[in-house]
Amino acid sequence: MSYTPPGQDPYAQQPDPNAQPNPYGQPQPPVQQPYEQPGLQQPYAQPWGGAPVKQNNGLALAAMIVGIISIPAACCALLGIAVGAAGAIMGHISMKQITQQGQANRSQALTGIICGYVGLGLGILNAIAGAALSLNGGFGSF
Repeated sequence: MSYTPPGQDPYAQQPDPNAQPNPYGQPQPPVQQPYEQPGLQQPYAQPWGGAPVKQNNGLALAAMIVGIISIPAACCALLGIAVGAAGAIMGHISMKQITQQGQANRSQALTGIICGYVGLGLGILNAIAGAALSLNGGFGSF
């Protein structure tokens, strides 16, 4: 940092030592100082009303919750089948309602459908495995 004699602004813009002189003699555009406060501007006009908020479909949320619960519920074969089917059906119904009414939470309905079918499939596989084991005498026959 260099010494600035009293009476001079130490923060004034210093000439650039690497600047090339203008060979054509044209005036340079004025340089706006950094940190300079711009003039006061009028604020943007506020719109008359905000954008309409899309409502959520409650059945889609319920389908997502039931669909997610159906995956661990598939440990009990009949419970997994019933809960998975309920989640998938609720998801399909809510998806139809969302498209008709223009609601917002389509991803929750889709999650309910996918998880419901996964829980349903796992429940069916568990039921088949349980039936096969019971017909063959259980785990002791292996």
